[in-house]
Amino acid sequence: MELPNSFGSSIPKNLMKNQKKWIIIGVVALVVIAVGAIGATRMNFSFGKAKEAAEDKQEIVRRGEFLVRVRESGNLRSFLEVDVRSNVEGEIVEIFVDEGDVVELGNPLLRIDDEQILEQRKQAAANRDARKAQLQQAELQIQITEKQQESGLAQARNSVAMAQATLDSFVATTQQRITEAETQVATTQIDLNRDQIGLKQAEIALSQAKLMFDRSETLVESAKVALETAESEYNRNKELFDKKLVSKRTLEESQNQLAGARSQYENAQKEVESQKETVKSQEENINVRQEAIQSRESTLELNKKNVLTLKESEEARKKQLEAEFENAHTRLRQLEETTEEEKELTRHARVGAEASLLQAQSQLESQHERYAWTTVIAPIAGTVTRLTVEEGEIITSGRSAFSRGDAIMRIADLDQMIVRTQINQVEIGKIKEEQRAEISVDSYPGRIFPGRVSEISPSATPRGPQNQSSVITFEVDVEVIGSPAELLPGMSADVDIIVFEESDILQLPIPAVLSPKVFTVKAKVNPADLGQFQTGQELKIRNLIGKEFDGRVGQIDPEETRGSLEILVEEAQKGLKTGPIEISIVISEGNILPNIEAEVSSERQYFVMLDTGKSSKDDKEQKGVKTHITIGQRNNTHFQITGGLKEGDRVFVPSMQELTKGQEESEEEKE
Repeated sequence: MELPNSFGSSIPKNLMKNQKKWIIIGVVALVVIAVGAIGATRMNFSFGKAKEAAEDKQEIVRRGEFLVRVRESGNLRSFLEVDVRSNVEGEIVEIFVDEGDVVELGNPLLRIDDEQILEQRKQAAANRDARKAQLQQAELQIQITEKQQESGLAQARNSVAMAQATLDSFVATTQQRITEAETQVATTQIDLNRDQIGLKQAEIALSQAKLMFDRSETLVESAKVALETAESEYNRNKELFDKKLVSKRTLEESQNQLAGARSQYENAQKEVESQKETVKSQEENINVRQEAIQSRESTLELNKKNVLTLKESEEARKKQLEAEFENAHTRLRQLEETTEEEKELTRHARVGAEASLLQAQSQLESQHERYAWTTVIAPIAGTVTRLTVEEGEIITSGRSAFSRGDAIMRIADLDQMIVRTQINQVEIGKIKEEQRAEISVDSYPGRIFPGRVSEISPSATPRGPQNQSSVITFEVDVEVIGSPAELLPGMSADVDIIVFEESDILQLPIPAVLSPKVFTVKAKVNPADLGQFQTGQELKIRNLIGKEFDGRVGQIDPEETRGSLEILVEEAQKGLKTGPIEISIVISEGNILPNIEAEVSSERQYFVMLDTGKSSKDDKEQKGVKTHITIGQRNNTHFQITGGLKEGDRVFVPSMQELTKGQEESEEEKE
């Protein structure tokens, strides 16, 4: 549009139109802004309320039924089912059952043409009769040969028996004579040993007598010296008494000593004479024993020579008798070997005839069996679930060496239905026989069929490509209790195996529980100091370089000597390492326990935000008191509470951020 060169009457009119246009646009914009502001305010208000409500959401610790399930899928099948195959080949001439029919054990199922098998049975019977005649002929030949040989063998055996009897008699007599001679040698040897022992004893007695004689002579000399000393003392005291230099008492004492010394001297001389006679007597005893020993030795030598001579003569006679016995035995053995060879020939003929007869009988029995097999009977009682053949069809034998042959029908016992499923090796440790199970099938939605674990495979079954890492599973059979008629083989089914079931368990929903990974410090604290601590108490631990970590008391166990105090420290605090460590426990600013031995480990612990009913200035940032708990079993929705909480306690549900963090850490730990 071109602008006018001057302000005419048309300019104000256009300007007015433009101004109206912009005013309308401005009003519309203000309305939009106002509406947006109001909507935003309401949205913020509503979001704040929702956020506040989410943050204030609580769960209550309750008691009730607690179930832990292991869920897997599988297929229904009968516990007992058999694929029926024919034992003979041929054309099916009649079928007696249809699919769905119920049969009993032994009921006929179908019949196969038997004409060819009957002809083969006749041929087998004729062959059996011919082989039986051959065996009778071989046995008759054996009887004739045995009678001819018995006479010669009897005479040879008698000769051997006579030679053996003569030899045995001679051996018995010889042994008795040698035994008597050896007994004389042994008796003489015993007497000689006894004489030698007596000689040794006499020699010992002589040595003792000589020793006593020497001792007696020594006593004589000693007594003589004592006597001379006493005489000298008496004479000296007598001279002194005569000179009145000693008393009469002194003289009498020396006189008494002299008399005692003279008596001892005389006794010692008598003892010397006695010991001399003893020595002489022992010497004569030794001479007598030596002469006796010489006589014994001569007698012993003579007896030994007699035994040797007797053995040599008897050995020569024995060799002669043994040679006669061996000659007789050789003649018998030669006759027996010849006889045995002749018998062996006749035995071979009989063995061949027996083998031929057995073969013929086996062929005949086989043909009898094949004829019986032309009527196929039910191997079990049940329902025909599949029939794959028709009349006039030619089938092969299931006993073929190259192929089992195709199944002609399947019979299943529908009164015993099971679900066969595969349980991961991670869960198989929880599965036990007789555990209760709940079964659901797609064909009957919303309906639960009761079951129980009936069998657990003892070996694993890998699933997946063999050249890749496979999932290891174990095959588990779950019996359908009652086996309702509407459940049919092949239906897919889901199975919940109840591995834990209690009616009164303290529990809490999973979203209300935090499961961070924390450091667990097992501190060795003196029993006297444990009274300063209580579960949940906040404190600090200090390492050797002085760094402090915030923690809280987990468990207190005075009976645990190596770690009576458990302190939980969040892993977000960097610098604490697992393993043995020495720490100080800071209970308060002025109360510190130094030089405490401890063991640090890293593990997952469980906490809740417990509503204590008390408010604090920090409530806007954190709801409840972080409380350590212990858990037992876990199912899809709840934890079993084993410690740290009681029935009726209220806990705040953590924020989604805190809960997600704990879950992610848990999943990472599993991986």
